Amino acid sequence: MAATASAATSVCSAPAKSDDPAWSHGRVVVGLKNSVICTYCDKHLRGGGITRLKQHLAGVTGQVGACKNVPTKVKWQMKQLLEALHKNQERKMKVITDSEKPSGLTDEDEDGMSSPSISKRKSKRKRINESDSKTRKRTQNCFSIQTTPNRQLSTECATDSNEAVENAKMAMAKWWYDANIPFSAAQSKYYQPMIDAIASVGSAFEGPSFHDLSGKLLKNSVNETQEYLLEIRREWRVYGCSVVADGWKNQNQASVLNFFAYCPKSTIFLKSVDVSAHENDPDTLFNIFDEVVLKVGVENVVQFITNNDYRYKAAGEKLEQRYGTFFWSPCAAQCVDLMLESFSDPRYFPHANETIEKARKLTRYIYNHASVLTLLREEVTNGRNLCQPAITRFATDFLNLQRLVKFRKGLIQMFTSNKWVKSSHAKSSTGEEITEIILQDEDFWFHCENMVKASEPLLRVLHLVDCQQKPAMGYLYDAIDKAKDAIGARFKNKVTAYVPYTRVIDTKWDIQLFSPLHLAGCFLNPGIYFRPTFVKQNEVIKGLLAAVTRLVPKSDVQDSISAQLEDYKKSSGDFGMPLAIRQREKLNPVAWWEQFGNDCPELQKFAVRVLSQCCCATGSEISWRTFEFNHSKKLNRLEYKRLNDLDFVRYNLKLRERNLNRTKDALDPINPQKIDLMEDWVANEPTLLDGEDSDWEMIDIPFTSLPLDNDDEIPFNDEDRSDATEMELMHHGDGTSSGLALTAFPQLGKPVFVVVAS
Repeated sequence: MAATASAATSVCSAPAKSDDPAWSHGRVVVGLKNSVICTYCDKHLRGGGITRLKQHLAGVTGQVGACKNVPTKVKWQMKQLLEALHKNQERKMKVITDSEKPSGLTDEDEDGMSSPSISKRKSKRKRINESDSKTRKRTQNCFSIQTTPNRQLSTECATDSNEAVENAKMAMAKWWYDANIPFSAAQSKYYQPMIDAIASVGSAFEGPSFHDLSGKLLKNSVNETQEYLLEIRREWRVYGCSVVADGWKNQNQASVLNFFAYCPKSTIFLKSVDVSAHENDPDTLFNIFDEVVLKVGVENVVQFITNNDYRYKAAGEKLEQRYGTFFWSPCAAQCVDLMLESFSDPRYFPHANETIEKARKLTRYIYNHASVLTLLREEVTNGRNLCQPAITRFATDFLNLQRLVKFRKGLIQMFTSNKWVKSSHAKSSTGEEITEIILQDEDFWFHCENMVKASEPLLRVLHLVDCQQKPAMGYLYDAIDKAKDAIGARFKNKVTAYVPYTRVIDTKWDIQLFSPLHLAGCFLNPGIYFRPTFVKQNEVIKGLLAAVTRLVPKSDVQDSISAQLEDYKKSSGDFGMPLAIRQREKLNPVAWWEQFGNDCPELQKFAVRVLSQCCCATGSEISWRTFEFNHSKKLNRLEYKRLNDLDFVRYNLKLRERNLNRTKDALDPINPQKIDLMEDWVANEPTLLDGEDSDWEMIDIPFTSLPLDNDDEIPFNDEDRSDATEMELMHHGDGTSSGLALTAFPQLGKPVFVVVAS
């Protein structure tokens, strides 16, 4: 045993017995034939050699125990090697059998073969071995470039391998920079599969040409995308869809509309249209909208969502009147954002604008000095960012105020620490100004706290309508009411303190956001309608009847739905089952109706279509920068058609990728792809600079910022301003602060503030 242990300790420098790529993941045991030690789990495989090691790493059962620590990529490589080995063996045996048993010869005849026949057989075997050698070399080319951190080879081999990997990365980087590819492209779901596919071909691979990419490969991608979307289109027959028109302006200030179709299975991209010449003409917009509706199918459309600009509203309402079978709806996220914009309007809340500008000055100073940003992440945020982008600009403002209040204690500790006091920044006039804001400006922190209390419930509503994991139609109406109640509670129900905020919400809701569809969704959501505290049953029933009249054109079906409504309201039949009652707030409303609404088929179908709809356009947005060139005026007709196909493929790939992987990466303040909504909070401002300190290499990649949670209590200082008078509150539109008790929406569970970049 001692001798074996001694041998095992010397295996680190033992050379591999062949140039098989699998040896990069194991260590040869000197003095023991066909024995090897796995690099990842240190398991000693006695016998079987390199083949047994491959089976161990690939997790092949029956021969040897599977490695529990092997990386997924290495496991996949070993499976490929074993599969190639198996195919080669099968082919070898077939060729040998065919060569040794010519047609018409029996086993007895074969025993009596002459020596020339034997010579021919040996020659055949030699050619087979040469073929196997070539195949093995090609396989080695596939995988030899893929190294692992624990690889232990001779110094020369390790140096050559590392050098080859670095050379490959540098070659990719040069192409990346020359082609001006955004760094975020490396986060694409299709990035590593592309590299694996190239590696599987080997060094002889020649990349697709310009004509391949813009010709047959693009055509093939369009066909593949159409096939994928066909599955989603089938869902429209059951769940209906919301057609979304989302507008943006490119660098030339051209107005572009992107059209999408949303259903719970997925959002799909339909087309992109430059409306610069027609944006002021509701009739032309109506014609464009009409073409999209016909493409989707009138029978599939439940609502048509645009922004609430009067021209889009006029075109949408005209479309609604023409068909009479669906609703035009404004984008709920835009309407909520307008509420937040009013919260920061100095005409109504005099201190709001000044408070936000001070907060921006603070964050801009931090994000423009590498050493200060590093100190912040080390001392205050635990590697996370102080600022985060939300889905809209005004939501970003209030979210960042929220984060400043959350990290106030840490900021005070940071700006009184020895590291800060001894730094050159602390001695500059700008550094002293920032320090004064953090340590001494009580008014600033007081107004921050009150703006957070007023805005936080609306940020929840904004997250609700933007969330792609469940349709929001059944929740929006009740969520707005909950937000108003929460604002009142946080200001201790002092009328002069909270009414200015709730008045803004009521005005925007009544004028811009109200739709019978929202009321119908609330009625059909059993978790809300049957809640004992819900007192607006009569109001939502009116909205429901309006929705039935519009969405169900056949009068006999309307009559059936009307009759079946009584069973739902009285909880009769399956609706009254103990299981159905318990699941009202646990199940998704659509799933609840599919499970318990079978006795009322017409009402069930109607409820499923209503509750399956979204409420806003923001969930469809990616990054419009990708499509800047596609709307150039200099394109000819053929190139414009090709770029439309490229739009179609690229955008639907993005949407499909987002459905598969909903995790969001952290904001990197030196990554321009992530700061579209953050420029006011992190952008360069010359007056805030005090020295160079712009070494971006010293900034580590930030961790993904965690959302504020129930456990993250925001410390408000009631005592500091407890002497505020009612007249002061009326004048400022602020209120005395109270502890932040987060009020969850029962249907949504634990409240979250996931408002990061798409």
